[in-house]
Amino acid sequence: MLQELLDKRAKLVKDWRDFLDKQEGGLNAEAKAKSDKMEADIDALDAQINALKKQQKLEQKLNEPLNEPIFGDVKGSDNKFTYKNAFERFVRGNLTSDFKAVLSEGTGSEGGYLVPEEYQKTILEKLAELSRTRAISTVISTSSTRNIPIGGELPTFSWVDENGAYGESNTSFAKAQLGAYKVGGIIKVSEELLQDSAIDLETYLSGLIARGIASIEGNAFAIGDGSKKPTGYTNKTADITLSTTDGVTADELIDIYFALKAPYRANATWRLNGATLKLIRKLKDNNGSYIYSPAMQVGERDILLGRPIEEDPYLPVPGANNKIITLGDFSYYYIADRGNMEIQRLIERYADLGQVGFKVTKRVDAKITVDEAFVVAQNAAS
Repeated sequence: MLQELLDKRAKLVKDWRDFLDKQEGGLNAEAKAKSDKMEADIDALDAQINALKKQQKLEQKLNEPLNEPIFGDVKGSDNKFTYKNAFERFVRGNLTSDFKAVLSEGTGSEGGYLVPEEYQKTILEKLAELSRTRAISTVISTSSTRNIPIGGELPTFSWVDENGAYGESNTSFAKAQLGAYKVGGIIKVSEELLQDSAIDLETYLSGLIARGIASIEGNAFAIGDGSKKPTGYTNKTADITLSTTDGVTADELIDIYFALKAPYRANATWRLNGATLKLIRKLKDNNGSYIYSPAMQVGERDILLGRPIEEDPYLPVPGANNKIITLGDFSYYYIADRGNMEIQRLIERYADLGQVGFKVTKRVDAKITVDEAFVVAQNAAS
């Protein structure tokens, strides 16, 4: 099914380009309407392809064997009083004194209980599926919330004479640090759903939490300013200023490509908004060849000048001073999931609505570790 959609999109893109190539002297009103219709059909297929990819990833996860609980038993492997079991009773509102004693081992700093690591692992896996930035970046998890120094500038090495002195490296290791910014929200769940033992609460709650977190952290990963939130990969002085306030040319894309140093190009990814991608679809090089190539096979990504494209909806659309395009090696963008996720049950707050609230707290930070591994392009001011 997916391959059929990819084949269909490839044919539509070819037909659309052939049509545009035949329009000498520009598009009249009728030709423009036809072109817009063909492009809309391509966009619709893109949406179907992306939805099917997500569905296939979900089905793959469901078919994977379950892991053993990481929190483990507190009274032996054959005992029912595990932290995970106690947590599930807490979520459903069926916490007895025996299970409450087990759960007390995971009391968090925010007044709630620590999420079992199985739950947390599921949430992080769902976040990776929802966030393309997470999927291509370096992601680390730590139990500590203390600041972590990470590499800054690349070290300088040189040839050394036998018994000669070694020069000092210029690495500013302590200057770049990953913190632990708090992100949180409240999830409301009906009492009927919580009381239904047939409902897989781990999957249900994990999905809700992941979708809520993915939206807010995705925005920060792209354009965050580092103030009480992660620092986005575009939060740096623009390397290239484009010639217009509302677009980009093929020559400028080539300039962006070669502005990134060669060692980083081999693993580089383009990031841009869908509106920018729509403009780039129509661009040609000096030989009259389109510089954008749609994915042709399952598992492939769309290609621009030989490097894959990952659309980022949190980047701005073309506009004055907007940083609309980034090309970078995202292995040098670090995302750190810090400490343990925590949930607090709000029993009375939504009782009149027949709902129970769950206050979720998570800590995360992210930033570029090597500045030269990224090139950011910005539209002109006027």
